[in-house]
Amino acid sequence: MRKIYIIATNNHTMTSKVFKLFTREKYVHISIALDSKFKNVYSFGRKNPKRPLPAGFVNEDFNSICEYYSSSDCAVYELEINNKDYYHLKQDIKQKYIKNKIKFHYNIRGIPFLNFNIRHHREYHYVCTQFCGKLLMDAGIINFEKDYSLLKPKDFFNIENTTLVYEGKTSNYLQGL
Repeated sequence: MRKIYIIATNNHTMTSKVFKLFTREKYVHISIALDSKFKNVYSFGRKNPKRPLPAGFVNEDFNSICEYYSSSDCAVYELEINNKDYYHLKQDIKQKYIKNKIKFHYNIRGIPFLNFNIRHHREYHYVCTQFCGKLLMDAGIINFEKDYSLLKPKDFFNIENTTLVYEGKTSNYLQGL
């Protein structure tokens, strides 16, 4: 058995505040970590922590994020999966996303569809929740029982067999690693 981590964050940036206005959720960003030390954390978001654009597929550096956004909050959920599913997840990230990362972009045009619960797919374009949801569904780990293009941060908080292992300041969590 292996453990992966679903990380919900809010960096309190202007972009986060706009998303929070629409979602009315505490956390507005979702990432997936393949290790407990957060060395391999993947999502769709800012390519440079200082600027909202360009955005796309990223291997997030949480230390840099905390450097720029010291008030960042997070909730970390642990999910135990079998070795086969972990292997599929890791291969999917490597073969589809890392290998082709130049093709992937942030799905800015998809945000209004998401807010109105309208299915909308754009090849090579995702927001963080769409990417994380599709990744977990394609690996056979989770069935959200709705299209990945409709997933919002709250859909990740009550996944069966997840355990909330931390909630608070992101910098405090990283100091404990």
